[in-house]
Amino acid sequence: MPEDDELRQEGGKAMAVGETPITVVGNVLSELTRRTVPSGHEVVSFWLRSNERRYDKETNDWVDGRQLTVKVTCWRKLAIGAFASIGKGDPVVVTGRLSTSEYAADGQTRSIPEVEASAVGPNLARCTATVRRNSRDAVPDTPGLPSFEAPAPRAGSDEFGANALVTGAVPSGAR
Repeated sequence: MPEDDELRQEGGKAMAVGETPITVVGNVLSELTRRTVPSGHEVVSFWLRSNERRYDKETNDWVDGRQLTVKVTCWRKLAIGAFASIGKGDPVVVTGRLSTSEYAADGQTRSIPEVEASAVGPNLARCTATVRRNSRDAVPDTPGLPSFEAPAPRAGSDEFGANALVTGAVPSGAR
């Protein structure tokens, strides 16, 4: 009989032993970038920051704590939905697999934390959203599926969208 670790599922794919599942709650820190890989699959990437806030009993005030910044990568249908639904500054919940990507800069090897997302959604504790389901066989050119136009900036938001209110899960033109 397979071990429990072998039976765990993440995003519909079996997780390998030793993978690190993670859920990050934070704000989209960058514009979303979209590309199509040679296989024809869509890929969307963005930076996500999670800021720890804690109550300091000595000062009777909330203070900033540690921060986590990760690069999030979404593939295929998730990429299409994320690009159509979220934008810079939006409060989101991302779950997926944590890893590090290495690169060379100034003669040194550096690494960045990266989450290969299996799910991305609005953080409903910090915004509201209207859900619009896509059909199972929808593809990017199918009528009714959101186009790849960048989401419009949210009115009333600061540089990181702290005052933003997400009023829909898709851009208004795609409703």
